[in-house]
Amino acid sequence: MKLVLVLMLCALAAAAPRVEKQDILQPMTSEISNDPQERNILLNALIRQLIAYVRRVINNGSVIFGFPPLDPLVLDHLDLNIPAGLINLQLKLRDVLVTGLGGFEVPKSNLDLRAMTFDLEIVFPRIDIDAGEYDLVGDLYNAIPLYGKGPTRFVIENYTIRCVLHLKQSEDEKSVLIDRVEGASFEIPSFKSEMVGVIGGGDFDAIANAFTEEILIGYVNRFQGAISFVTSILIVEFGNPFLEQLETWKYIAPFVPRN
Repeated sequence: MKLVLVLMLCALAAAAPRVEKQDILQPMTSEISNDPQERNILLNALIRQLIAYVRRVINNGSVIFGFPPLDPLVLDHLDLNIPAGLINLQLKLRDVLVTGLGGFEVPKSNLDLRAMTFDLEIVFPRIDIDAGEYDLVGDLYNAIPLYGKGPTRFVIENYTIRCVLHLKQSEDEKSVLIDRVEGASFEIPSFKSEMVGVIGGGDFDAIANAFTEEILIGYVNRFQGAISFVTSILIVEFGNPFLEQLETWKYIAPFVPRN
């Protein structure tokens, strides 16, 4: 379920090369204090500004970067393949509406400028994926065929992403970029499937949805390492073209230890 990261990063990266470098934070109005507590307060204020900026861009889009709001996110189609053994699904969604991306919370954000790392935890309280129509082909236990068409909704609650971003300075010394991602993990405590029209509908709809919910969560947990590895690569490859357009190094430079 790398859907959330992939959707946001692809949209941001596609728009980034069309602009000059931009300021996104409020500049410091006074000299940086040498007092550790005051420096920590200022640094946390910068982090809060950055988080607020990202949330504002997701909810409202960006004229500067030339892309529309990502919440709600409208997609012509979305294909999901789930080869989970007990249940195997090929699910094609049409007329997809994704909501909830802009409602993310950040319960943990620890920027260590001595190690140049950003320890981050992001929680999406609720993501709704509505499709005007789904087209399902699959099977249970490699024996019982599954098929169906109709409207559907998937609801993901408390989707949590954790990772440590290793940061670096851009070659032109103006931007903060991601060098690599360490310890990427995620949790999907709750996933609800509301497919209507599976085979004969009725009770089988409920059975198919229940199987889909339980097996999908198990499948994601089972292959979390592989999915996290791919997601870590995507964060760097798609995120840095966007970050290169933002003049962010000057904001953290006063806080970076000189030895």
